[in-house]
Amino acid sequence: MKHAKPDQLCASIALALLLAAGPAAAADTGAEPAGDQGQAASPSVTQLDSVEVTARGIRETLQKTPLPVTAISEEAIERRGLVDLRDVANMTPGFSFRSTFGRYQDAPVIRGMSNMSPPASNDINTNASLFIDGIYVNGDMSSFGLENIAQVEVLRGPQAAAFGRSTFAGAVNYITRRPGSAPGGKLTLGAGNHGQEKLGIYYSGGTEDGRFGYEASVNKRGNDSLFYNAASGRKDLGGSETLSAMGAIAWSPTDNLDIVARVSRQKTRDEHVAITLIGSDKNNCYLPTPTPNPNDPPNYMVSRTKGYYCGTLPLPEEWRIYTDGFLAKGLMPGLKSDATRTSVKIDYNFDNGWLLSAITGINRQERYSALDQSYDAVPALIVPAGPVNITVPGALQTFGLNRSKDWSQGLRLSSDQERDLAGLIGAYYYQAEGLPGYTGDLGTGVPVPSDPGNKTVNRAVYGQLRWHINDKWTTSLEARYAEDELSLNGSNSAVVSGIAYTRNYTASAKYYSFTPRWTLSYQATENVNLFGLVSKGNKPGGFNTFAYDARLTDQASADLIAQGLNKVHEEEVTNYELGIKSDWLDNTLRLNANVYQIDWENQGLTVSGTAYQRNGTPYVNTYTVNVGETRIRGFELEGQWAFAPGWLASVVYAFTDSEIQKFYSADQADLLSDASNPNPNASSPLANVAGHKSPFVPRNKLTVGLAYAGELSNGWGYDANWDTTYEGARYIQVHNLAKFGASTLSNLRLSLTPNESWRISAYVTNVFDDDTPQGGLRYLSFTAPRIMVPNAAPATGYSSVQQRDFGISAPMPRMFGVEVNYRF
Repeated sequence: MKHAKPDQLCASIALALLLAAGPAAAADTGAEPAGDQGQAASPSVTQLDSVEVTARGIRETLQKTPLPVTAISEEAIERRGLVDLRDVANMTPGFSFRSTFGRYQDAPVIRGMSNMSPPASNDINTNASLFIDGIYVNGDMSSFGLENIAQVEVLRGPQAAAFGRSTFAGAVNYITRRPGSAPGGKLTLGAGNHGQEKLGIYYSGGTEDGRFGYEASVNKRGNDSLFYNAASGRKDLGGSETLSAMGAIAWSPTDNLDIVARVSRQKTRDEHVAITLIGSDKNNCYLPTPTPNPNDPPNYMVSRTKGYYCGTLPLPEEWRIYTDGFLAKGLMPGLKSDATRTSVKIDYNFDNGWLLSAITGINRQERYSALDQSYDAVPALIVPAGPVNITVPGALQTFGLNRSKDWSQGLRLSSDQERDLAGLIGAYYYQAEGLPGYTGDLGTGVPVPSDPGNKTVNRAVYGQLRWHINDKWTTSLEARYAEDELSLNGSNSAVVSGIAYTRNYTASAKYYSFTPRWTLSYQATENVNLFGLVSKGNKPGGFNTFAYDARLTDQASADLIAQGLNKVHEEEVTNYELGIKSDWLDNTLRLNANVYQIDWENQGLTVSGTAYQRNGTPYVNTYTVNVGETRIRGFELEGQWAFAPGWLASVVYAFTDSEIQKFYSADQADLLSDASNPNPNASSPLANVAGHKSPFVPRNKLTVGLAYAGELSNGWGYDANWDTTYEGARYIQVHNLAKFGASTLSNLRLSLTPNESWRISAYVTNVFDDDTPQGGLRYLSFTAPRIMVPNAAPATGYSSVQQRDFGISAPMPRMFGVEVNYRF
């Protein structure tokens, strides 16, 4: 793989920083920039600002909120040039966000809670969720940019009591400003290497009395192809484009009533992600071993192991994706998404200080994907069929359109929060369902209509009671009682012994959960707050559609359903935590730290199971059962220090020890199989991975930053920001053998402000061109010879399988450019 080398623009940016530093120091104004949770650097700022957050559904001061919350202000977003959730993760302790498939199937990892099994149903239930103004966002998170966001709040640990389902690792809340609250406009233009472009226009206005306000914005950002594709002979991988538009109004017909309505539309267009297999010939451990019997063919193996890679996974020598196959069928390779989001928030303030809020969200989204799932530009799948092989062209290149809609309604009544005893109560309703779309592959290139038939309904009531016991002690109790109702209508077809079968099925499930959180805080001094908490969280369940496989006999399917193996139950976590929030040295030093332990129970893990086919032969497949347990212990630290006039240093650190306590993996049993035990299954002691570390979790993560703000000799304002994020090695799977190496990403941004209207910035991201992979997956080789391995017990005989391989996603190259902002 070849990376872009620094050119004259990159060099000029670095030179400009060095030249500007001299005169800036000579003309220092004594300004002290605020931290990421404060305002933009200006000569008037001499201390770290007080920040308000809404993490518990009420406005309260960050430093007195007894929760681990990271708050990033609009000014910090602009000053540091943050673009999306990946940048937010770098500024947050214990938050790792690496994408294997680009902006597709996001899997954020907060506090070591990574997905260790595939989704149980059609819903992609992540362990952490994104909200915009408290409204749940269904879909990929990384496509949402940070343009015109007033504040980002990242809540670590279970948030089910306040935010509900799919937040048992944490929640991210994007907060927008009230339309008309900051009258004026902003124009943004940007350009850089790799065809980077950025265009944004925003305007907000309203009446002088503030009763009516409005805002509108249009934003576009993207880049050209980043990577050369050896299969197509051109650069056609890694390009992206995002186009969004938003409009909002606010109206206060009386002093007590405030109504805010918002609608947004977003489109993304991404080229195919650069991901390719390293090649099964790179495997260096647990290699397949031929049987010693001279009468066996050479591809007969003594055990079930398919080969593996031990150590730090290498980058592929080149990127290979069969994009030409899609283009030949008139299809765009890559991803496209369209989303329309509408919300209405109504607040009524009673004269006695109580507040009644109603929040409605209506969303509709569709996502097109066309992916080369060979990850190696293999144009045809070879399928063994007795003594001969069948070649199926285009079977590995799939495409489809998924569509869905959801709406939510929340109603909340909160008391006067200034009283010693305060609280709130609320009710919530959420409904999501899949809409008709289509699927297909390049075998025919013809879309086949599909109807997922899935529907989710969530009903919940919740409440909070806070008691300010005295000047030192405060305690609170929050709780949510929820009901999840899931339904799935589906159809499965298969051919067994030359006969085609189809099984139509309907599945339904109900889950009930109670998720409390108790906090206790002690205000030791005016600027030191100690707190402890205990909280519970849950993750929605789903279905094992294997139980409805058309290959199974009616009795076998009925037996699996009778055993309850058609359903996956909700996962549960309990979090114990102690923390401190403190300001020192006349509010110029801020140190927040916490330690925690998370007990993860009823964890959904993939195991293999055997059932009989219609032809009487056993069939082994996988399904998810709630038998796993993981214990996570961690330490998190956030600090900002305005240590000298104009200077601000920051540090974000997390130590995460995510250890599996109980997990049986059929793949682990395959790896450890040998001549003495050639066909173990998931019930074998060899399948036990207890004591291993969770995949995709860096044990150490550290971000350090240094910022300077001053004034040049000509009177122009000046600020420079440098940050470096170190993320430790991450295992790719529970076997703890193959891993991604540690990464170190550095970013530099220099800005000049000739006056209050103009801001001119130059930036470099990934300054030192770190080439650690973005992500990857354990996979199978479609080019290596197939091997014959013993069937997993209790089945006998041999079956043809593919050798093990690993897909690796390309690292983002060094990016640099300039950006101009004009406020009017």
